[in-house]
Amino acid sequence: MFLPLEENDLVHMGRVVALVRDDGETAVILRDGSVMATGFTPRTLARRHAELAQRLRTREACLAPPSGEDPLS
Repeated sequence: MFLPLEENDLVHMGRVVALVRDDGETAVILRDGSVMATGFTPRTLARRHAELAQRLRTREACLAPPSGEDPLS
């Protein structure tokens, strides 16, 4: 499964070792020792992950554009 970060960035959950919140940002520490930064809290990241998983289970992500967007744009 994937962890959705800002914009269209995704990171595979198998690569994530830890989420560390400090000074208004969350460090996503990866197995290879690299670190990604996000402004989302770990709780928000968990919620976004659950929402993405649900959308994928219902195939909504494949069948319908995000609300308010023109599918042809």
